[in-house]
Amino acid sequence: MGYVSGGQPPLASRKERIDLSNLRELPLGLYEKAISSKLSWKEKLKLAKHSGFDFVEMNVDGTPERMKRLYSDETVLEVRRAVESTGIPIHTMALTANRIFPLGSEDAAIRSKGLELVERAICFASKTGIRLVHLAAYDEHGAHRNETTEAIFFDSMEKCIAFAARHGVILALETMDTYFMGCCENIMSLCEKIDSPFLQCYADVGNLSASKVDLDKDLRIANRHIVGVHLKDTRPGVYRDVLFGHGTVNFDTCLDILKKIDYQGFLIAEMWSYDEAQFHSYLKEANEFLRNKLANY
Repeated sequence: MGYVSGGQPPLASRKERIDLSNLRELPLGLYEKAISSKLSWKEKLKLAKHSGFDFVEMNVDGTPERMKRLYSDETVLEVRRAVESTGIPIHTMALTANRIFPLGSEDAAIRSKGLELVERAICFASKTGIRLVHLAAYDEHGAHRNETTEAIFFDSMEKCIAFAARHGVILALETMDTYFMGCCENIMSLCEKIDSPFLQCYADVGNLSASKVDLDKDLRIANRHIVGVHLKDTRPGVYRDVLFGHGTVNFDTCLDILKKIDYQGFLIAEMWSYDEAQFHSYLKEANEFLRNKLANY
């Protein structure tokens, strides 16, 4: 059947347009902290490209140097020029500064700074082409959380989502190493209450595995609301600094579940170099490990 001249052609089926059902076709990014902070943005992106990655995930933690980025027009220009010259984008940002400035803090000054950082991150993302900002989902980091901090966190998230929506930036909550938002199920409970397309779930399969969460059940609960996935190896109770293949994360199981729920978002290899340039030689090996796993899915 044809279509009326001058009108729009009928939409092709999903399979006819492009086959996105294979996880190996998804962009695989590199966490910025896997690269020494001593490098310029152009050097970081070139190293990620040379190591086989498709993009970089920026990190803004609670150190003054990284938080300062969010207030710097010069950094915005440097990032945009680096992306243009290397062809490697920065699709996502991990805003982990909320470990220090949690959005549910009963201290108004701390909470206000946390909200300010989220708003600054959203503006920075809008200016640099970052699609997704995921937050360290703490209402109060440590032993000080309670029903009040949980309620304050909910109120803060409503404010953050309203701001994100006005700027067209997606916010996501990452599955953390604590009970509060330690699984997709808890994150989805909050997402359903706020009910906005600008709040989604970011699954860290390393954290989930280290916390002994039922991966099959938990990832299926979040399903199509998962917009980013951290790939890292861990051990029970050990949430970082485990080389790929040296931990207990069953990547085949994780990837099989993601394929079954038709996951189509970003994949990010999460590692830490602690500013040691020697770690850079491991990046290709890590990329090959993950590419070999993804090849089967």
